[in-house]
Amino acid sequence: MTSRIATLLLLFAAAAPARGAELRVKASPAVAPCVAAVTPLYERTFGRVLVVETVALGPASSAAGADVAVGADAEMTRILESGASHPDLDVDVATIPWVLVGSSGGAAPDLRALDRSSSRVRVLGGAVGLEARRSLQHLPPERVTSFTAAPGPVRLAEGELAVVPLSLAGKGPVAPLAIPPLVVRAVGVRASGNLDAARRFLDFLSQGPGNAAFRQCGREAAP
Repeated sequence: MTSRIATLLLLFAAAAPARGAELRVKASPAVAPCVAAVTPLYERTFGRVLVVETVALGPASSAAGADVAVGADAEMTRILESGASHPDLDVDVATIPWVLVGSSGGAAPDLRALDRSSSRVRVLGGAVGLEARRSLQHLPPERVTSFTAAPGPVRLAEGELAVVPLSLAGKGPVAPLAIPPLVVRAVGVRASGNLDAARRFLDFLSQGPGNAAFRQCGREAAP
């Protein structure tokens, strides 16, 4: 019996990604759900553990300690300009559309009634949400509240609406918006000791099945 258990443990260890072979990724809240969505496929494909940390990207130091940083284009400017990213490891991954989200269990939000409604509208703050906030400038200020994205989908009270990237929509009903989509960018971190693995991850994320899985993130919430 002891021999059989030992054999099973060895087989499990051989099938599982090696813990010493980790790739560390920092992803901003708006794109982290999509990076998490590709994690199982990446680990099966490369036999390497993918550790995804959700952080507010922006300052050059925000990429420190990672092998790869993934965020919306507007979040990556200072990381790129500071030289914290590797000049040869920089790819566009996908675009994420903006949607109007209603509270879970309600009807799909009606864009035509948005101007006439008295519902409070929550909109993503920061550089990522700049165009979204501009699109709501015609609404009374007391109806619009900016918020900082946290890990996971936006949470709404009954009757509330939110303007968010589809990746943060969760299971609530949504309607598409005519706001320029987020352009997602991934870069290798210059100080990483795993640049070869980072390059393979960027290739995986920007093409083939990995890219398809990333692009599918949040589509279950689409109408």
